[in-house]
Amino acid sequence: MRRVQAVYMYNDISRTDVIRHKPRGRLYRVGSAALTICGGLTFTLALTRFISDAAAAWSPTATARVCFSYPDEQSLPDSDDIGQYLLSQAFFGSDALYFDLGEENTGRTELPTPSASPETEGETPESPIDEPDSSDDVRIPENTDIYEYDYSLLPDGQLALLPYDLSQNPAPGELLLSNTTSISIDPYEYLDDTYPISCDIDPDEPLVLIIHTHGTEAFAPEGAVSHLPESTQRSTDINENIVAVGSVMADILNEAGIPTIHCEIMHDLESYTNSYNYAADTIQKYLRQYPSIQYVFDVHRDAIIRTGGDIVKPVSLIDGKVAAQVMLLVGTNEKGADHPDWNENMTVAVNLQNKLTHSYANFARPINIRGASFNEQFTPGSLLIEIGSSGNTLSEAKYAAELLTYSIIDMIKGNF
Repeated sequence: MRRVQAVYMYNDISRTDVIRHKPRGRLYRVGSAALTICGGLTFTLALTRFISDAAAAWSPTATARVCFSYPDEQSLPDSDDIGQYLLSQAFFGSDALYFDLGEENTGRTELPTPSASPETEGETPESPIDEPDSSDDVRIPENTDIYEYDYSLLPDGQLALLPYDLSQNPAPGELLLSNTTSISIDPYEYLDDTYPISCDIDPDEPLVLIIHTHGTEAFAPEGAVSHLPESTQRSTDINENIVAVGSVMADILNEAGIPTIHCEIMHDLESYTNSYNYAADTIQKYLRQYPSIQYVFDVHRDAIIRTGGDIVKPVSLIDGKVAAQVMLLVGTNEKGADHPDWNENMTVAVNLQNKLTHSYANFARPINIRGASFNEQFTPGSLLIEIGSSGNTLSEAKYAAELLTYSIIDMIKGNF
């Protein structure tokens, strides 16, 4: 009986309790809502203060560490120099994108004492086309040390444009690498690989496309030995920037019977951050319109800046004229790019480097191997090419482009 009565009493209390507490239910919900609103406001205020404190404590150096590759601590005196170094790299346009689609800069912050290159073992090879008359060119005596720099002539408040030999003095046919990846690469094995491009040259079908992801990259004034700290070596004038250097290459290739398209779009003009994406779109549009294109050369100029702000200008003396040094950059899929056939690009780079080292002493810097693709996944003959740096002059870069293009012609015509 107690059990039954207990159930009845519970049920009876439950019925009356539900009726009696309806007003309290509404009050509870109102109170809960008020507490929720107060809690949200409190959280918002706390978050606002946290963001404010974080902004006040923001460090460009810390941010630069996350966004850019940077040298070892031992090569820089203090953390402020690291931030200054990295931000100056971005300012000059060498370390392009924080998601590693750019950052073609491979310069070191501390370099060895400049030394003259050994004498050229042979004359410049005969060009595959008629060279322009150079009778008016100023030739430099062979025994001139082009790497000598007199700091006493440096104007107050300016920084030096330092001539350097960054070729590492390879012997003819010696293949040197600057490998920033964990991939083990023997460049000589690629000389034995089958050349990845086999096609006849049709004069009506373009074979080469030259583009400029960073088209506003420009050069030091002619004859300059120093620069102002705020100078950027950038220009939107295609007759003065890296686009003018690409024009030299395109003209020589076309005159040699290799149909070449030169895209003069400055892909960094609208957005530096998105320049590689814009360039990729351009490349794919050209490939859809001209599927005959097998070589895509993305032509840049490098930026190599020392910790004190001095700019390095890599140069060589070839046939009595100063030429900017060149560097081939090969991207890979190490960092996740859809570029499984990067070895084909490496084969092309090694063949070109082989011709360069045989043709011109101390002209080509070591091949730079990177973890990102740099838009080289679209054709087996795609390469990023650095011609000089922001410390070189336009004339030095144009002369380098001539010499480089003669070797490109030899490579293309030698692999029909």
